[in-house]
Amino acid sequence: MVSVRVVDELGVHDQRTVAEFLRSASETDHAHLNDHLHIDLSQGPRPGFVGAIATGDDGTVVGYAQASRGNDGFVIDAIVWSRFHGDVDEARALLLDRVMDALPHGSAVTWWTHGDDAAEAIARSIGLASGRTLLQMRRPLPIEASTDLEVRAFRPGVDEAQWLEVNNAAFGWHGEQGGWDLDTLLQREREPWFRADGFLLHERDGRLAGFCWTKVHPATEHDHHRHVDGEIYVIAVHPDFHGLGLGRALTVAGLANLHQAGATHAMLYVDGANTAAIGLYRDLGFEVSHSHQAFVTSPGADTP
Repeated sequence: MVSVRVVDELGVHDQRTVAEFLRSASETDHAHLNDHLHIDLSQGPRPGFVGAIATGDDGTVVGYAQASRGNDGFVIDAIVWSRFHGDVDEARALLLDRVMDALPHGSAVTWWTHGDDAAEAIARSIGLASGRTLLQMRRPLPIEASTDLEVRAFRPGVDEAQWLEVNNAAFGWHGEQGGWDLDTLLQREREPWFRADGFLLHERDGRLAGFCWTKVHPATEHDHHRHVDGEIYVIAVHPDFHGLGLGRALTVAGLANLHQAGATHAMLYVDGANTAAIGLYRDLGFEVSHSHQAFVTSPGADTP
């Protein structure tokens, strides 16, 4: 038996309880909230936040779900502890359903899943339909290719405005990466993984033409091979500078930077429909590791 409590803010006790649950779920199940939700939880929450905490008969927290406002609606996710003595998928569906019920009527909702077999059935049960596919691609480091493209490190407190202009021009179509504002960028700058010297900018004709923002994931005690993952977190070229080969050069520069920072493997995420980018990354030695499936509210559906 599971009971679910929905909140629009977390008090000190709830913050500690949820943080401990997520730490435990990470260690035992390697389960994590996606980046957007994690940052909103740890640094916010920003307006629109909804959380749902599931407890078992003994009062132990066995699950947590969250909705946070994104660029074009809400992003949601739910984690249920595998040690829960009950139907894990049923509990996950209940958490997601309760979170969606708390959102404004007609909200656009996106749920990113990790390719598990139950996700499609859960999505149907809460009124979501299949959306985009996101591929994770990986390769070992170092990379043999090199570039002479001139790049410099991002300067916090100086480069935010011009970076936002390029990012939003390049990702105007994108649900998560487009439409960033200064608060969103500053949230990332406050994250413990942020490295200004791994945030590479390329200028041309006196303008910021493109960037490659990297992220290092340190090895953990559960990583028996001690692989240190480096991630190309966000990479883009302003539309005014397309066709100059900057995407490839920035990728190579980012991979070299990650190797210098101690990463032994590189990863990135790319939209499954972006065949041009997938081809570029394959040419640079990346291979698809696994995929993530988005489930979204159907147009015209009676959503929360």
